[in-house]
This record gives sequence, C-alpha cells and structure tokens, in this order.
Amino acid sequence: MKVAMIHSPILGRGGGERQILRLAIELQEMGHTVEIFTSAVNQENSYPEMLKRLRVTVIPHPLGNKIPRWMTPLEKEQRSGEEGQAKTRPLREWMRKNLGRQFYTIPYEVPSMINIGRKIPPSFDVINNHNYPSEWAAFSAKKRLNAPIVWLCNEPPFWYFVPELRRGLRKINWPVYNILDKTAAGYVDEFLVLSKIAQGYVKKAYNRNSRVVRSGIDIQQFSNISGTGLRRKYGLEEDFVLLQTGNLELNKRQIDSIRALQILTRRHDRIKLIFDGGGRREDLIKLSEKLGVRDKVLFLRSSTDEELKAAYAASDVFLFPAQITWGLAVVEAMASAKPVIVSNRCGASEIIKNNVNGIVVEHGNPEEIAKQVEKLLSNPDLRKKLGENANEYVKKNLSWQKFAKKIEEIFEKARSKYQK
Repeated sequence: MKVAMIHSPILGRGGGERQILRLAIELQEMGHTVEIFTSAVNQENSYPEMLKRLRVTVIPHPLGNKIPRWMTPLEKEQRSGEEGQAKTRPLREWMRKNLGRQFYTIPYEVPSMINIGRKIPPSFDVINNHNYPSEWAAFSAKKRLNAPIVWLCNEPPFWYFVPELRRGLRKINWPVYNILDKTAAGYVDEFLVLSKIAQGYVKKAYNRNSRVVRSGIDIQQFSNISGTGLRRKYGLEEDFVLLQTGNLELNKRQIDSIRALQILTRRHDRIKLIFDGGGRREDLIKLSEKLGVRDKVLFLRSSTDEELKAAYAASDVFLFPAQITWGLAVVEAMASAKPVIVSNRCGASEIIKNNVNGIVVEHGNPEEIAKQVEKLLSNPDLRKKLGENANEYVKKNLSWQKFAKKIEEIFEKARSKYQK
C-alpha cells in the first residue's frame, strides 16, 4: 500500500510532528511505501533522527521567496539564556497579537496547502493528512489521485470553539477560512481522533462522526533515566519539583500552574515549577512576578529527547491543566512513572482512573490543583503508587506498533471502497 501523508510545516518538536513521523516509520517497517509532503522542514529543530529514515518531500509556497518571510510561520525564533525570549519583528509581533495565526492564513497557508495537493504524484492508495490546515492539501489532491482521505485530526482549528479568536481584527479572515475549511473537510472519507473530547470538537466543527485511535509511545525510552544532573544544574536538590511540558500557549493553561504554585508557596518554601517548551513567555513571566513567585519558576526548552526525559525524571509531580484533545506529554510523564494531575478537558484524562494511575481535576481550578499537589507532597507512598500504576497502564495499552496496526486496518478498508 502506498500512503501519501500531509503535514503543515515541520518546524519543531511537537506531539503532532512526532506522531506523523513515528507512524510513517512503523508503516514502512510493516512493508508499506510512505512519503510525507509538507511545505517546509526545520530538521535541526524537530526530529532529525526520524526524518533521516523517511522520504519527506518539501513543496514550498508557490510564490517561493517572493512572499515576505515574516508573513509566514517560518521565521526562526532566536533565543538566548534561561529566558529564551523570542525575537520577532515589531510588525509581526503586532499582527500576531491582534490577528493571531490568521494574519498568514490567506497569503501563506491557503496557496501553500493547495499547491502541495496539486503536486502530489499519482499512484498513492491513501491520502493521510494530519495537523490542520493539511485538509486543504488533501482536498486538492483527492480527485486527481482518486484515493480516500483519512484525516488524523489531532485538533480541529480552535477558531471554531474559542470566540476570542474571532473578535476584533481577527474577523478579517474568518469568513473565508470558515468556507474553505468546511468545504475541504466535506471531502474527507474518515476522521480519526485521539479522544472522545476530540470527537466532540469534530462533531461541532464539521458535523461529522469520527473514530478514536490512541497514539503510541516508546515506553523503553523513559525507563532508568536520571534527573539528578538537571536538579544539580539548577540548584533543585532540596526542592519539590512540579513540571509542565509543551508549547506555551493559551489552551495549555500554564497560568493555572503558576496560580497553583502561588497557593502552595503560602505553606511550603522548597517548591519549584518548571516549564519546558517553546513559545511566548512574556505573559507568564509577568504573571509570576505579579504573584510573587518569579524566583520559583524555571523556563527550559529541551532541544533533544534526552533533555526532555531528564526533565521528567527530575520532577516529583507532573501538571497538565490544558484544554487539549490529547496530550502526549501526559503519556510521557506516565511512562516516566510520575504522578500526573490533569484537567478533565484534556483528552489524556480519559485514560486516567482517579487516584489509581493519576489524578483528574476540574478544568480551570488552580485551587484544586494545589490541593492535589499538597496531598502528593505529604504522601510519598501515594506518589510512588500512582507513578507505578501509570507506567504499567502505558506499558500494557499504548505503543506505536499497536497504533500503526490499527491505522493500517483503517487504511485498507478505506482503500478497498475505492477499488470496487
């Protein structure tokens, strides 16, 4: 079977990027031919080891270098020191703040994705698109390839669900985007999602049913990892360490972790919070300063899997108050045998049995997060039990091999309908 996979620019180390690359590798090892199509790749900042094992075809924007780089999502962020502040052009910064992602949707993403779809060669049996707006490329390719589209819809665009993203100047592109996106989604043969929460989003956005298929993890990679070096490097030997990983975004709710930290510091001195991820930090730094906990918040940005695994190993409790359709970071923390505290609006909460292999809290409730952290802080036996049970659950139920096998079966069924 020949599979054409489509992804938005592969620029960093996100869960979506890891998912498509690992799925492609597993399908290759099962004997299938896989080619990934995207508009740009930053090999150094993403997953160079996996990218080397795959055939990745970059189809750039049809205007090439004629479109200003600052109007695209490709402008490289420069960072230095512990704060790692992103350096961007003033106009780009203003447009990001007032228009959000929409400021480059029409000039960059629409023509870029449609161009990819037009240039995917024939003879593929299945079109498998991943992160939006890859559905536009799949739509563009479908009729010419006469192949089914299976969208692994990690996250439908949040523009549909967050009213703030459609207010003010952000209204400029919304009507065009809405028409284009729903038209493209109408040509999808099957939607795959990672959680029941994601099923609800797909139903609300596109009025389509979807199938839940949980993604995998390399459980062995998180075994026998030491966090001693990281603790020593940052002077955390005597601290109780909270960790939240992932991009610094509004829906990841890092603000809840900071507010929970403030509550905890009223009764506990030796407690620290680590954020490990890229993105905008200014607002989080300002909030931590306002709440008087800036000296207890550490910003990291792991550039390798080894650094990220060390961060998990160095922590005592993992926090994830995000509103998100899955949460690979939660699964990684569970694989690292760490007790996890997760929002009930996070898709990964669906694999957690409360007080057995983790703790699920009400979304947007820093007081509850603090209460559960304090319970774990005073009970090392409970921390150990939750971490061991979490590790055992992941080991038994989640792997990239199982994930790829289920996807293979879905691809085969979708292809068979087109061969009749």
